[in-house]
Amino acid sequence: MGLPEWASAQRRIAAKWYLEGNTGLAGVWTYFFGLGGDVDEVAIDAYLHELGELPPSQMNLLALAMQELDTDRMADS
Repeated sequence: MGLPEWASAQRRIAAKWYLEGNTGLAGVWTYFFGLGGDVDEVAIDAYLHELGELPPSQMNLLALAMQELDTDRMADS
């Protein structure tokens, strides 16, 4: 069973967002976990450095966390 076609593009987008310094790993993971994410910080770190995969449901939850972090940051500006 492979990952959906959109998975590699979503991972590249997440990695770029993270590497641009939008927030630190602890901030991303904390927000992700608060939304119901159930993978550990090490798995998120590997995913954001394009060294590991996440289940599609967790990928989508991480993308949501990143979008909300961006929204929160824009609201604070």
